[in-house]
Amino acid sequence: MLSKRLLISTAITVTALLGAVGTTSLPAAASTSPAQNVPNPGGPIVRAPAPANSGSSVPTISFNWSGYAAVSSQKFTYVHARFVQPSITCTGNRNQWTSSWAGLDGFTTGTVEQDGTDAHCGGQNGTTPQYQAWYELFPAPSVNVFTVRPGDTIDSSVRYANGKFTLVIRDLTTGKSATHTAACADCARASAEWIIERPALCNNSETKCYITELADFGTSTMGQDTAQVAGGKVTAAGGFDNIPIYMVTPLNKGFISLDTVSALNARGNAFTATWDRTGNTVPIKL
Repeated sequence: MLSKRLLISTAITVTALLGAVGTTSLPAAASTSPAQNVPNPGGPIVRAPAPANSGSSVPTISFNWSGYAAVSSQKFTYVHARFVQPSITCTGNRNQWTSSWAGLDGFTTGTVEQDGTDAHCGGQNGTTPQYQAWYELFPAPSVNVFTVRPGDTIDSSVRYANGKFTLVIRDLTTGKSATHTAACADCARASAEWIIERPALCNNSETKCYITELADFGTSTMGQDTAQVAGGKVTAAGGFDNIPIYMVTPLNKGFISLDTVSALNARGNAFTATWDRTGNTVPIKL
């Protein structure tokens, strides 16, 4: 990946970077539609394969995540974000989704403790935007807890203490909130994340799954991005070894970015993502 200093000092588009270092050949992603679509916002990062002969100059690219991850030699005990629920534009494709969340794990591990919101193009013809708040302890499925509206201020946090995780998602505009507490012996607390995502859809048996297209969310800012490790203080994302993540979709040869992720702000606690394109669905196995 690029050095941290370079990545946090300037906004970078993945398409330009990959074009400069070369691309890898991938088959075009087929549009796969399970008969019964079960949304699964959240879940671990699905990394895109590094381009051939790219060396160490390629950033972290993913089929489903964009935003920032923080890693530390100490275990994380807390993560937090606050954002305004973006409005999505629907043009009649029911495969288009976007999700915003804060969480622990998933960047280097197979579990994720997270909560946030999702928006998708619903209704009979995929022209009606629908918005939900949810929490998830992946690999358990996500749980929808209440509806939200574009323009609502959303507060997302995950805390670990005394062997248990407490996930709290709040709509500060309407006063709605949900809290879920659970133990997880396998959760490593190895990373903290602030993510805009295109989630996976699966059939009920999870034998057929795909990453959706990215709904047009315009521009979204993830703010108050903070985390804490055991024995430490609550610190802005920029105070950790933080790693920008860029969301891409496969082409016949190489990749193209789906949104543009800015540098962290001067305080190191916020970034902005700007939607670029919907991309293709990507078949995966969970």
